[in-house]
Amino acid sequence: MTFPGILSGCRRLLNRCFFGPVALLLLLAPPAPADDPCRPAGVQLQQGMSHLDREEDAEALLKLSEAVTLAPLCTRAYYPLGLSLERTGKHDRAIEAYSLALVATNPDYAAAYYRRGLAYGRKGHFDRETEDYSKATALAPNIENMPKAAGEKRADTEIERYTATITEDPGEAWAYYNRGIALRQKGRTAEAVEDFRKALSLDQNHVWASYHLGGALRTLGLPDKAAEVYTRALAVDPTLAWAHYNRGLILNRQGRYRAAGEDFTRAIELDPSYAWAYFDRGYGRLNRKQYRQAVEDLDRASALAPDFPPVYRLRAAAFSKMGKAEKARKDLRKAQILDGKP
Repeated sequence: MTFPGILSGCRRLLNRCFFGPVALLLLLAPPAPADDPCRPAGVQLQQGMSHLDREEDAEALLKLSEAVTLAPLCTRAYYPLGLSLERTGKHDRAIEAYSLALVATNPDYAAAYYRRGLAYGRKGHFDRETEDYSKATALAPNIENMPKAAGEKRADTEIERYTATITEDPGEAWAYYNRGIALRQKGRTAEAVEDFRKALSLDQNHVWASYHLGGALRTLGLPDKAAEVYTRALAVDPTLAWAHYNRGLILNRQGRYRAAGEDFTRAIELDPSYAWAYFDRGYGRLNRKQYRQAVEDLDRASALAPDFPPVYRLRAAAFSKMGKAEKARKDLRKAQILDGKP
């Protein structure tokens, strides 16, 4: 059975599939059941985990793929499978694997949310990245510190690797791009900006370099420069929902709600499941005193991201402005529950 076939089978079994370092797996994964469904793939699973520990990622991917083929119900395999896919650059499939870990193993699997957030970030889905980080830190407040040593070590290795590639061939746009990502992970944001700019000078169609360059410029407190980057990315490809969204987010924070709303609307047209575009358009409409339209946007946002407390707090504010005190009270209570407050 192929990996997509396994995912399809899991979808039929579980109705939906929402698919991270090995230390996180050991610390945060739920315990194995007494009747272990991983037994048919025990050897492959152990070998795959050993390869992961040694950062032999291609070999780990091979063995862990074998494990889920032999034992599709072996839920413990999906998180390390996601790691091996992520480390070999297969981010879409990594997202699927982490989602399976969440559904099949435990919906409160903090490490899976954390690693899926990283994978979403690599794909340029800033809103989903943020949502997963928020969920992970709500479940495990110290999660940012747990993988830090391993993550920094890996970032150092990647910086060395891509620097060597650039030395051999200074015209490799992808090497500057990947080194820039590793530099961002190390907190060396200004250097990352230079690498993303270099990648774009070599390949102006490298939209993911635009995404990360915009994010790095925002980190440096340069939102207008970031907006220029998103505008240039849209000139290359006007169908980039994330570019419309992120430019709209900057406009929203500058109080330019009408212009921001146009960007959010375009993002939603391109991706109707863009929960954050609904949320931030609702925020702008609330500030423009368009309370009914704000509630409509926040209804949609809550349907797409039902576990994110700010959606309910913002909708409560809109209900309050409309004189609907009971609905506002219920939304505030929902937000408190999601925040883990009594």
